[in-house]
Amino acid sequence: MKKDVKVEFLKEKKLDTCIELIKEKGKFNILSEYANFYDRRTYFKVNENGDIFQKTYNPITLLYLFCDDEKKLADYLFKYSYVEEKQNIKKIDRASNLDVETLKKNLMKTLTNSHLDFSKIFAKELFLRDKKAFFELMYNFSFMGNPKDLKVLFVYALEEIFNQINYDENIFYTIIAYFTKFRDDYSVYMNSTDDSIKFDIENYNEDKKIYLNIVEKIFTRYNLKNENKFKVSLCRYFENDFELNQDLKDILKGKDI
Repeated sequence: MKKDVKVEFLKEKKLDTCIELIKEKGKFNILSEYANFYDRRTYFKVNENGDIFQKTYNPITLLYLFCDDEKKLADYLFKYSYVEEKQNIKKIDRASNLDVETLKKNLMKTLTNSHLDFSKIFAKELFLRDKKAFFELMYNFSFMGNPKDLKVLFVYALEEIFNQINYDENIFYTIIAYFTKFRDDYSVYMNSTDDSIKFDIENYNEDKKIYLNIVEKIFTRYNLKNENKFKVSLCRYFENDFELNQDLKDILKGKDI
């Protein structure tokens, strides 16, 4: 059986070779080339005893956005590529027969119902047709869930990356796949009223401050209809512990995002 060159490369973990590849091709091209290895087949499992096992997000897309150190990027590629969970990323179809409003409705419905096969089609079509509408919807969807899953930051990362490069289907797919496979909890959002809120920033840990800094940029960039309700929900979540992935925190610490 023919060996998979990428699998062998990731298993060998030749740091110097990876650094040279990143320098030669650029970090986002490398991020795209190995996208098959970032996703999980599932993030949520329950056994017959009712024990729940949930895997966390893969921060590699965020790390590749915010970091330019080739050695660290090479380390991240080996650390956050899961050879045993390799996925096949097929070309995403178009839905050119649908208008933008229908695409928005269908995308929100399929995201909330965790339908990857349909979400990726509606997401791609909406992005190519109306980027502003696409990102507004993705932020609306992300703000409804628990901030611990960092979906808001992943939308931000996708927007920032695609401001630097052309549309890349592999990078795009990994974000949509994560959004549909990682289950959201809407209970806090559903019980949040559209009231004014004040964040207790002085008493927040560094992780919460980093997250809020990016959130404020998003609210400045987009006029989201339920912004106040999103803030109330976030404030309630922040009454509890909130920690970023350590590699991501190290990169973002003291950074003017």
